[in-house]
Amino acid sequence: MTDLEAVSGVGPAAAKKLREAFVTTAELLAVQNPIELQTKTKLGEGTVDKIIKSARELVGTFGFKSGLEVEQSMADQPRLSTGISKLDKELLGGIEAGSIVEFFGPSRGGKTQWVAQLAIMAQLPADKGGLDGRVLWLDSESSFKPWIIRANALRFGVDPDVALGNIGRAQIILSSQLMDLFDTIPRLCAENDYKLVIVDSLTGLFRAEYTGLDMLKVRQQDMNGILNTMRRTASATESIFAYTNHVMAKISLYGGNPNAPVGGHIISHASDYRFYTRRSKKDKRKLDLQDNAGVPEFSMEFTIGWGGFYESSSEKKEVEPEIKAYFKKHGYAKPELIEEDETEEEVVTAGDSE
Repeated sequence: MTDLEAVSGVGPAAAKKLREAFVTTAELLAVQNPIELQTKTKLGEGTVDKIIKSARELVGTFGFKSGLEVEQSMADQPRLSTGISKLDKELLGGIEAGSIVEFFGPSRGGKTQWVAQLAIMAQLPADKGGLDGRVLWLDSESSFKPWIIRANALRFGVDPDVALGNIGRAQIILSSQLMDLFDTIPRLCAENDYKLVIVDSLTGLFRAEYTGLDMLKVRQQDMNGILNTMRRTASATESIFAYTNHVMAKISLYGGNPNAPVGGHIISHASDYRFYTRRSKKDKRKLDLQDNAGVPEFSMEFTIGWGGFYESSSEKKEVEPEIKAYFKKHGYAKPELIEEDETEEEVVTAGDSE
């Protein structure tokens, strides 16, 4: 990251106002909206336009490049392993740094388990498929379970105490709280090496608080504001944003998938990787990649257990006993494998059909 003072036109007074608005690096300044920044900082319109343009020139990542230069830049881009080799192979090496990832599906589909697995992988060094960073977990469903993190850490060779210490979890009870936190998240990613930001779930509170057609426009605008912050922060810091999303029942005369993701077009266009995850058998979960600009759609099935997702039942049988022995030795409780709570699926209504 580059200091604000390195940007032409940013003196001590302007830097102070920018930091008070949680814009703390040249990279973050380069992705600011001029109107929003002027409102937050009370700096003059000409000053704001000048320093944003100067920041973009200094950072040097937002101008035109040849296709060959873009290809090389993408080849050099770090990738986050999912912890499953055959899935990484389909994803051409893993999830690109600076991406937005969505996991949607019905209850017990494995959404929380997927982000919990990524929460460990992100902490690993680059030579083991990680980003060598920390994790933020915005928890609107009380889904963060320390013993799941411990189990996943053991599986991937991370000290469980270190893994938990590297995750910052915030309990979210209102959508307004979620929006407030997103004012500070860009600064946290830029200054504190947070390489993965998890929102579990993104849409749940908005559905509960913004009801009826008269609130639909406001709901979509507020969710879009969060998604826009994700995109700009990911571009500036190369952090990955991963969120879970609910589904609603879709009535159709022609069969097909009865589950539709919540959020309409705004959510559907936001993510770089859109995964549909759902239960197959007792300890099996199916995962479909439904949208990515550079990877063809695919469908896979994985085994779920203590330690996360496994390529096969045989791998699970080999690893799980060590994890269970750890829990027994250290006196931890042995709850059932945590999955999302059962919730009634909703029939599509006018308010959910955006």
